[in-house]
Amino acid sequence: MIDYARGFAVIVAFGLLGTLLHRLGIPIPGGVLGLLLFFLALTTGLVKLRWVERAAALLLRNMVLLFVPLTVGLMEMGQVLHRQALAIIASLLVSWLAVLAESREAVTEAAQ
Repeated sequence: MIDYARGFAVIVAFGLLGTLLHRLGIPIPGGVLGLLLFFLALTTGLVKLRWVERAAALLLRNMVLLFVPLTVGLMEMGQVLHRQALAIIASLLVSWLAVLAESREAVTEAAQ
């Protein structure tokens, strides 16, 4: 149980740190900033993987449940989504094609 508590505390602390730094003026979203700081802490050894591994695995196993509030919120915004459908579909298509092109390039480089 202590492993889970420690892991959740570390993960939440980095999320809150990212949010705090964003509010202090860093022009990167707090969640992204927190993830970057967490990644740096893991790669430098400041945070040990074993400290967060069990809590992260629990979150990943139950990730579907974490999307329920998002889905309900999207249902509430039906009119807005309907009005902006073309722009949303276009941005999804462009980003999908960009990821597809990048992954094809990475596979080509790896094969050489």
